[in-house]
Amino acid sequence: MAQQQNFFQKSFNNFVNKLPYTGNSTVIDNISELNPKFETFYKIGSTQQERNLRQAVSVVQDPNNPQSNLNGVIIDKGYHDYLYALIDTDKAKRVADYRIMASYAEISHALDEICDEVLVKDDKGKYAQLHLSEKLEENQKKEIQKSFEYVMDLFNLNNRGWEYFRTLLIDAEVFFENVINEENKEAGIISLVQIPTEHINPIFDNVQNMIIKGYILRKPIFDPSKPNKIEKFEFIPMDKNQITYINSDIWNQDKTFRLPFIENCRRAYRQLSLIEDSIVIYRLVRAPERLVFNVDTGTLPPPKAEAFLRKLIQEYWSKKTYDSSQAGAVQKFNPQSMLDSFWFAKRTGSEGTTVTQLAGGANLGELTDLMYFVNKLYKALKVPTNRLNTDSTFKDGNEILREELKFARFIIRMQQNFANGLKNGFITHLKLKNLLDKYDLKEQNLHIEFNVPTNFYELRENQKLELKVTNFGNLAANPFVSATYAQKKYLGWSDIDIKANREFLRKDKELEWELAQISQGGPDWRNAVAQPAQPGAEGAPGAMPPGAGGGGGASLPPAFGPAAETEPAPGGEQPAGQQPATPIAQPAPTQ
Repeated sequence: MAQQQNFFQKSFNNFVNKLPYTGNSTVIDNISELNPKFETFYKIGSTQQERNLRQAVSVVQDPNNPQSNLNGVIIDKGYHDYLYALIDTDKAKRVADYRIMASYAEISHALDEICDEVLVKDDKGKYAQLHLSEKLEENQKKEIQKSFEYVMDLFNLNNRGWEYFRTLLIDAEVFFENVINEENKEAGIISLVQIPTEHINPIFDNVQNMIIKGYILRKPIFDPSKPNKIEKFEFIPMDKNQITYINSDIWNQDKTFRLPFIENCRRAYRQLSLIEDSIVIYRLVRAPERLVFNVDTGTLPPPKAEAFLRKLIQEYWSKKTYDSSQAGAVQKFNPQSMLDSFWFAKRTGSEGTTVTQLAGGANLGELTDLMYFVNKLYKALKVPTNRLNTDSTFKDGNEILREELKFARFIIRMQQNFANGLKNGFITHLKLKNLLDKYDLKEQNLHIEFNVPTNFYELRENQKLELKVTNFGNLAANPFVSATYAQKKYLGWSDIDIKANREFLRKDKELEWELAQISQGGPDWRNAVAQPAQPGAEGAPGAMPPGAGGGGGASLPPAFGPAAETEPAPGGEQPAGQQPATPIAQPAPTQ
């Protein structure tokens, strides 16, 4: 046990000993002491993707340790400098900047629109569905489905889902610690704890594939004398299966760190904030209507004329106000008056002192340039610009705006990205409960899918279905086109769908016949018909015709083909609930 512990401890240290916040030496002396559950999650094993990468030629293997699971590549000297240089130290500032952006009114409204559309309940109150492989038996599917519902309850999407998606849009990453009971590991994940984005970082395998090998948690240690001051950070290694990690799937230009979705609107956000400030400043300066004073200075020489004009300006700039300290009215400087008026001296022979008025800003009501940047901001966030107008009516007719359809598809991509992270956590739960190996399941046999947006996306899908039905109806009416072929070609039905449809057609005809008997003979028509009939007498009066007996039938669709091909049950009797076979007339031989 000690040898194995030293193995993954040494291997994990190879990935973290050159991180910028840990220095050039190994700082993790004993992983088991810092994280007692590291070994439990490590024993779960690698994913299929990692096992495939070991056979890849493009991935450089370590010749000194070919069996290592954690040290799968040769660590280049400049690898971590390239991958982590000046990133983790600035991550907190970068996330804080994004959160400030998210508090901007227009961005906050756009994020609310996205988060309101991304969570959709079905008729059972569920937000996501689990699709399993067909090779599983019914009891196995029920057990897997029960575990899935248990994990979904741990995420508590009903109360916290909106917050999770908003965090993903702003921080680019969402981290959950998978909490287990060390004494009862077979119970799987018992709780989920969300970890702040700025306190944890993923450790990648290599630059080519970006396979996550683990995580480093920077746990802040606060000063006992000053609870608000962080004294130091304690670095805790965590196995990749110990964390449920969901990211935005967006990299920066160097693929060194994840970018949030709102990074797309950074430029539009800066421009919009600047244009708003400039409009406010312009209106403050240009809005007042100013006065022009042309003061007659007579024959005063220029120096005296300027002094006389200055005296008038000073008197105009002052206003009388009451001052209790001076016990009376005093002259007080009025700074606003200097922005309102202009003073000019006039020489002898002019018409005297005149006062004219300058018009204020003429285009203060123009907001075209401002709305341009608002629309640009919404387009950057992929939110339809028609949602800016709160007075606009909701249209769900045959006309769908293209940007609404694109917005719905963007929501589906975001849902699928979040579902991939949930799938990793669910697989970890199944591994801990040994259900993955018990039923010989692979990761590709499980698929999680969120409910699609219910507005324009479903309307578009219904329109596509109407087109398919119309084409099928036109072709099925053509005597030269097989109805079965049209079902496969234009409706996209499989053979199983066609078999099930034929079986339901038989049941519908049985129900029609039974309803006709009820209409003719009343509710007790069975007893009235069965009484004069002799048991087993074929052709007796009142005997039940073939196919009678109500809407019974096989519980599963029959084999593809005519019902006459069904073999009779032992003893010459037909299977329960199945119609007797009708013989197929053979064509007469050709002369």
